[in-house]
Amino acid sequence: MRRFFKIPNPLKELEEKRIDYLKYRQPNALKENLMAPLPDKNTPIQALSFLVVDFETTGFEVGTNDIISIGWIGISNMQIELASQKHLYICNDQQINHETAVINHIVPQMVSHGVTLDKAIDILLHHCKDKILVVHGKVIEKSFLDFYARNSMGIPEIPLLWIDTLNIEHWRSTQRGMYVRQDNRLFSARKRYNLPKYTAHNALIDSVATAELLLAQIAHIYRDRKATFGHLYRISQ
Repeated sequence: MRRFFKIPNPLKELEEKRIDYLKYRQPNALKENLMAPLPDKNTPIQALSFLVVDFETTGFEVGTNDIISIGWIGISNMQIELASQKHLYICNDQQINHETAVINHIVPQMVSHGVTLDKAIDILLHHCKDKILVVHGKVIEKSFLDFYARNSMGIPEIPLLWIDTLNIEHWRSTQRGMYVRQDNRLFSARKRYNLPKYTAHNALIDSVATAELLLAQIAHIYRDRKATFGHLYRISQ
């Protein structure tokens, strides 16, 4: 029977966006990142390198709030690379309000000695070359990064490669036949895998927590079966 609907290929769509994006003038770190070939969908997950990232911000609205810290850590050969960890505080002119300081324990003295946002983003882009970005709930990191691209570099939404552990949890719940929304916040998701409790709302700690969650998800989803990049990417979108 003739097929009337074409199944979308998210990797193919991303590749086309990346090729089209190269027409824009952009920093070398970003250009090198986008020129790197995407992994083949059949690539074993064990052969991939990941960079697990977390942003701490003064709020959720990109137009009225700011990034105040960025943390990340790498995963290679399915192991967390502690030596790769990085935690940057962002120096800006905006006042840190009391509510934000209570949540993430970042006070004005910390950011006053931090790096500029331009420098922080440049460092991040250099580090994520040839790596797959991993976040828990990419709406924050992606939204703030895309806002920065539009307002500071004059370029549109950046077609980076993201794996979202929050979406993986959503997928797992539907696979188990759960149609009532479950709590998939980082703390709650980790609890389901018996992972230890960490202090939340610290960019570096949250990136480590997300890295551990990703490895636990992969172990539970695939067990002894072959784990490929294409499948992991699809269930994380």
